[in-house]
Amino acid sequence: MHRSGTSWLAGSLEEMGVALGEVSTADPHNRKGNRESPELMALHDGVLRSNDGSWKKPPRRRIWSAEHSAALTEYVARMDATHPLWGFKDPRALLVFDEWVRSVPQLERVGIYRHPAAVQRSLHARNPRFDRSRSVKLWAAYNTALVAEHRRAPFPLLRFDVAPSDVNAQLRAVAAALDLPVSDAAFFDESLVHQTEDEPKIPWTCRKLWAYLEEQRLRP
Repeated sequence: MHRSGTSWLAGSLEEMGVALGEVSTADPHNRKGNRESPELMALHDGVLRSNDGSWKKPPRRRIWSAEHSAALTEYVARMDATHPLWGFKDPRALLVFDEWVRSVPQLERVGIYRHPAAVQRSLHARNPRFDRSRSVKLWAAYNTALVAEHRRAPFPLLRFDVAPSDVNAQLRAVAAALDLPVSDAAFFDESLVHQTEDEPKIPWTCRKLWAYLEEQRLRP
């Protein structure tokens, strides 16, 4: 889900040697950038739009057109030819992930999540239209997709809103799982985490998802 530490995770993996290609390294809402490829972001937005949806309005169907599928195939081939080890980050991918699985069957995945109240406050800080109801519904949609993918084929799950020492420990565990150089979270900057959650109460519509994520997450 957006605002859940995905930029930190992608930037940390990049520091460990995972090439991300041409990505944002600075933007108004994140001094270190969101680490997203404008090309992939536009592609995913195009798929969502062609299904009458968007990143903030997940569509019921997620069908890729032949044109969009060809664009993804070309992107993967180009990255394969340029980088021995590469990855990508875009929360939108959760909503259209089936085509990625078909295009890259051996794709390694890492998931990250954050308390829904902290996500809501972060979304609201960027756009006041994201009230609690809308934000919680969006959190549930994205994390439903994350949980479904994890049930299909498990992968490391991290929680973002934990103590900095736990952030480092989780990252070391991910590095070991992916056979990457073990490193502390140098990319992590606590000053950039503006929304924290002290109240453990989870909205009832999110409780089953939260319970699963908490049960399955890395605990080094």
